[in-house]
Amino acid sequence: MNKKISIIPIVAILLSGCNVNVDASEPPKGYDSSITLQAEVSTLITDCTQIAEYRLMLEYPELESSISYPDPETSVIEFNRPENWDERSLETLCRHGELTFRKGTETATDSDGQTIPSGEILLQNTDIATAWAGMMSTDLGPTYVVNVKMSDIGRDKFAAATEELAGTDTPISIWYDNDMISAPTVNTAITNGEAIISGDFTVESANELAASINSGTLPCGLTITDFKIGEDK
Repeated sequence: MNKKISIIPIVAILLSGCNVNVDASEPPKGYDSSITLQAEVSTLITDCTQIAEYRLMLEYPELESSISYPDPETSVIEFNRPENWDERSLETLCRHGELTFRKGTETATDSDGQTIPSGEILLQNTDIATAWAGMMSTDLGPTYVVNVKMSDIGRDKFAAATEELAGTDTPISIWYDNDMISAPTVNTAITNGEAIISGDFTVESANELAASINSGTLPCGLTITDFKIGEDK
């Protein structure tokens, strides 16, 4: 087995955040656009908004943006982007965005009746130093991937976990929020602190996942209450 965990993403995972309706028949440019956000905890609106803006900027480095706070519970991100942009980026803004590597695939049911992972957490966002989208050659040709490099602490945690589970039937399951995206088994200890997330990515969805990992998790729920996608100039 390759010494890099292969994570098969489910594209629907990246689309299961806020309810946003955008006409995709003509991809919008993004000039004079704005997104209005509301935080579940009003005192965290600033932190949530800054993470949301950071996710946009990571996906679109040429983005020009500004933030305003019309009232204590609401923020507005105004932005300009000179090229077509993927409206699915609106979805990634309000995802909690927690990536976890867990021992086994056990789940439980929370008070709302939702299925959530319950296995021991081996690694999480704070153990990852950086993530970036790239390409990898496969038997079927080039494919988009997300590369993950762990912090020193994360590398040691992952090395210990893979050494313990190597050669056993217990997988390391990888979760994005409460969605399991892969559960590979381990043949040998992985000590270099690197992993590759591979699967049916497009360049946009690979960038979205990398941006979400790099931005960290939202400290509370975040909702898009209004948006305006500007027209091409």
